[in-house]
Amino acid sequence: MIEKDDFHVDMSGRIYWKKTIGIALVGSKTKVNYGCALKGNLLELIKRRLFKKNIYEDSAKLYAICIYLLVKNVEKDLKTLIICNDEDFQVVKNILDYLLKNYSFEIINISEFRKRLGRNIGSLADNYARIYRRRALKTNRQIRGKKLNIVDVPFSSIKNYWEELNENKM
Repeated sequence: MIEKDDFHVDMSGRIYWKKTIGIALVGSKTKVNYGCALKGNLLELIKRRLFKKNIYEDSAKLYAICIYLLVKNVEKDLKTLIICNDEDFQVVKNILDYLLKNYSFEIINISEFRKRLGRNIGSLADNYARIYRRRALKTNRQIRGKKLNIVDVPFSSIKNYWEELNENKM
């Protein structure tokens, strides 16, 4: 039987910036990683077409959708999902609760993780998020360095999840 692992999620950059951002999911013991990059012009399209409420809630909603798309790859191996405080954690958690339906792991933020450890530790996914931001969209750079497991996040799938969340008043 494979032992379950804690996975860290982090984002490099901010959704409200007009630059490419990287989001990475990394296992603490196994170092299994999945990630995606959202190009600046894709973010602008999402903001124009989908963002309606306030930018902070909508950014958290987009972050949660991206995390969901990454978590689907390792859901059976997850013991604890540790999310960085890049966006409003409560909004992200509520949306993940809805999208993941019946999940068997714990979702906490990095602050809670630090309290449990009793020390100030950074996210393991921090460097990976930066790597995904720089290399995921450039095919000639993907073969160098750490192996990347890139999850494609097209506008169409973001839009589908966004509409599903809006229908259910999330």
